[in-house]
Amino acid sequence: MLFYFLTTIVFISEIIITLTLIIYFVKADKIILKYNAVIEETRPSIKEVMILVHKISKQLVELTPMFKEKIKTIFLNILADQLKNTLCALTFWIVKKEVEKHVQ
Repeated sequence: MLFYFLTTIVFISEIIITLTLIIYFVKADKIILKYNAVIEETRPSIKEVMILVHKISKQLVELTPMFKEKIKTIFLNILADQLKNTLCALTFWIVKKEVEKHVQ
């Protein structure tokens, strides 16, 4: 009698677990179908966006040498200005030392 009772409890618990799993799988299937529909609707848009990105990247590849030259020019101008400022400061310092020698 006790064996049948315990077997019944185990069987009922297995049925509950199975029903719970089926319910979760059905919910997951509905969610996957919803997102699949969204992806199917946006697939042409994604293709158009990727074509546009490809065209933009081609244009950027063509413009890269111009940007490189522009950045190189800006860097060389900054370097030249810094060198001028350093030479001016060095000249001022040397002249200041000479003037101080003659003033004293």
